[in-house]
Amino acid sequence: MPVLLLAASVTVVGCNEASFLVPPPTLRGIAIPLPPPSIADQVLVYIDVEGGVPMGFDHPATEAFVYETRTERGYFVGTDGLEFTVQDVLVDVTNNCLETWFVDGVDGEESSLVSYKAVVLEGEEACANPSCSAPDDLGACLCLEKWTTGCG
Repeated sequence: MPVLLLAASVTVVGCNEASFLVPPPTLRGIAIPLPPPSIADQVLVYIDVEGGVPMGFDHPATEAFVYETRTERGYFVGTDGLEFTVQDVLVDVTNNCLETWFVDGVDGEESSLVSYKAVVLEGEEACANPSCSAPDDLGACLCLEKWTTGCG
């Protein structure tokens, strides 16, 4: 009986591209331009998202991006120094995820992506948080919660 011998050689080469964390955007709060009688009774609401530009991205042509994954709408604005406001972002208050990042106006470098969820809260103490909108007539407000692993 003939014996067949096979020889195999496997070479594994690993290459990890070095990357440095670039400061992510920080959102400071939500403003609701014309609040409905009660935010809690609404499903779709237009909001203004305010934020701060991280150090190193304070160049004149830097842009701030917001992508709402559930409505699949994207928004971008030029930054004004260390601040930005994205107006009329459509969110479903029952199910939303806001992804945010910056693109440097000088060399096109992108910041890290950060996810936020807009949630309805009630009560004077909860709505006093700077990341919240002003309370409506019934004491409800819309607030930003940072999600470290994306909105799940």
